Amino acid sequence: MFYKSHFGTILTTVLSMFMGLVMAIFIIFLNHLPFTWVNLFELTAEINLIVFFFSLFIPYNAWGNWFAGLFHLKEGTVAFKLVQGIIPSVVLNSANTFICTAASIFYNESIPKAARMTAYLNGCKEAWVPCFIVSYIASFAAVWLGSKVAEKYVK
Repeated sequence: MFYKSHFGTILTTVLSMFMGLVMAIFIIFLNHLPFTWVNLFELTAEINLIVFFFSLFIPYNAWGNWFAGLFHLKEGTVAFKLVQGIIPSVVLNSANTFICTAASIFYNESIPKAARMTAYLNGCKEAWVPCFIVSYIASFAAVWLGSKVAEKYVK
């Protein structure tokens, strides 16, 4: 897990902040929401918290390493990183999609209670793939940025 060292703590903090911002902007455009500071802040904070929380308890990087190992890829290669990144992206994207969609549907008084579960399932189904693609690509930039920040502060 990331939190076994100061390096991992810094990397995960930067990762969660970066992913929160990138995914919030994408979700605003995906759902045709008004681009306001309120929407941006709410979604960024929500995603940041989800990524940070799940990073505390789920060893998704170890699972990604195991998955890349199934293909006998050499650690440190581009191919290894591309395959390894699939599992963390699936885990975090699923958590973000299911939780953020639930928060926006189940606490939305403009959606009748009887229609909320259908709206939730449809929302998850429509958002998961595009959000996965964006989160998978953005995760490489987030990990790179987090590593650079951590290298600067951890001796």
